[in-house]
Amino acid sequence: MKAAVLDKYGDPLLVEDVELGKPKDGEVRLRVKAAGVCHSDLLAIDGSTPIPPPFIPGHEAVAEVLEVGPGVDNLHPGDVVVTSFIWPCGRCRNCARGLENLCERFSEVRLKGVLLDGTTRLKRKNGEYLRVFLGGLWAEEAVVPATAVARLPKGLDNRPELAMLGCAFLTAYGAVVNSASVKPGETVAVIGTGGVGLAVVQVAKALGAKVIAVGRNPEKLKLAGEMGAEIVNTREGDAVGEVRKLTDGRGADVVIEAVGSESTIDMAVEMVSVGGRVVIVGLMPVGSKAPMHVARVVRGGISVIGSYGARPRVDLPRVIDLVARGLLKPELLARDYYKLEEVNDAVEALRSGRSIRPIILP
Repeated sequence: MKAAVLDKYGDPLLVEDVELGKPKDGEVRLRVKAAGVCHSDLLAIDGSTPIPPPFIPGHEAVAEVLEVGPGVDNLHPGDVVVTSFIWPCGRCRNCARGLENLCERFSEVRLKGVLLDGTTRLKRKNGEYLRVFLGGLWAEEAVVPATAVARLPKGLDNRPELAMLGCAFLTAYGAVVNSASVKPGETVAVIGTGGVGLAVVQVAKALGAKVIAVGRNPEKLKLAGEMGAEIVNTREGDAVGEVRKLTDGRGADVVIEAVGSESTIDMAVEMVSVGGRVVIVGLMPVGSKAPMHVARVVRGGISVIGSYGARPRVDLPRVIDLVARGLLKPELLARDYYKLEEVNDAVEALRSGRSIRPIILP
């Protein structure tokens, strides 16, 4: 099969023929129909998230099940699924406590570029083994844990834009519903209007929240406005002050930071109301730290919460149901489609801000 391989951090990806092994216990082999391009992939490509190269990026997709490994009885060849970037083992302490997005086994292998058993199913024609970034889905086929996929119902199984459900919308759902526990009528400010930020707008609106989108890209802010959000452009003055004006001086009940920078984390703490919740989903390079106004956090009783995805076996079917009911519209974010051979163009489209969520069609 063909796959997009990164040999060295920062280099262009090479599309080449590689060999894919059979699925082992608890795994499925997939034919990738569509795969999203996410900022997390960019962090892996430039080495900020240090997956050892050579590896295949891509961690959200719509795919058809081709083969199931031993022990998989809930999926069958021909099923069309959405893949998640979270791979719960189902057996560790956190999985047993219902926190499968924080699976202990997954956290051990996540940055090693291997599957849950510590090995890879991929190699080059010369025998060199290849790793993956949370799936290796910028390829014609892939092997992933069966716990990391959710079946799409008939009627949704031929929509390539649903690839982003397994990362952008799953992350948004986890932040809004699980981490922030947003209530109808609360005000949610989201900092960042990329794929995750705009997914947050949709999920929060579906829950009946008032939403304020904070960003700097006029086209993306316009789209957020079309989704029902009030908008604040950080290039046009004091964003914190503007959010306070829109909330009768209090600040937002919830601020979801979806950028991953020192300045936006600081902005989130200043923008939230007394007694409010700051949820951080934006990723920074591994090892990065950000200062915050600790006196305000303490005296204001502000909760600062890290949020990593959501539970693929519990929450991803709920996200799919919201799409089926017309409450979430990922098609509004997917406007640019690329062939696998055009993968570097897709990466550049995201990096430059020209595209919200490029979709690769292997």
